[in-house]
Amino acid sequence: MQSHPLVSVVIPVFNEEDNIKLLISSIENNLYKYSYELIFIDDFSSDASCEVIKSEANHCTSLIAFEHHKGQSSALAAGIQRARGHYIVTMDGDLQNDPSDIPKMLDLLQNEGWDMVIGFRQNRQDPSLKTMPSKIANFIIRITTQLQIRDSGCALKVMTSKTAKEIPLHGELHRFMALNAHISGARIKEVPIIHHPRIYGASKYGLERTFRVVKDLSQIIFNHKTPDSKRVRT
Repeated sequence: MQSHPLVSVVIPVFNEEDNIKLLISSIENNLYKYSYELIFIDDFSSDASCEVIKSEANHCTSLIAFEHHKGQSSALAAGIQRARGHYIVTMDGDLQNDPSDIPKMLDLLQNEGWDMVIGFRQNRQDPSLKTMPSKIANFIIRITTQLQIRDSGCALKVMTSKTAKEIPLHGELHRFMALNAHISGARIKEVPIIHHPRIYGASKYGLERTFRVVKDLSQIIFNHKTPDSKRVRT
């Protein structure tokens, strides 16, 4: 594995055994022009996710395997902490994010001086159980802060290493990485991206998570005063 890759791709997985091989292949096809490392964090899967990652691993791939289920925020935190790239990409392991979007997001980050580029799933392929809480959270963010974001829960983000490593990640805070980065003064751009329907595996989202999301968002807004001068640009 490279000692200092340009890009670190951080992917939490939980029971995604049927998606991993296809995802690795797609990343290889789309990031071949870059030096990169691929960091999987297995959140104590009960299927063969770990075994598939190990079987498909090459010099670019590493695995963090949790010994008990910790949640997506903790998985992202562990992956970001290990990441050595100048730029850090976060994405889901369910094949709904498309790695073909990463190069254009990297170009924006490198050439326009943004601290974070976040995806906007304009044709989101998810059931209302997942989309409605996101719409509520995005609405609350827009009316209570100066962050005019449309898709705070989008997992596909590209950011500088410094920005990523300063973002707090616990509870459900992975859904508000952009908001916490914005509060810290990061310059953020939001761009439309591809979003695929889930083909393999099952969504891990349940109604009970909605309440945790609202609780975490309320705490962020209560504890921080968002700078007035920094907005998302589209």
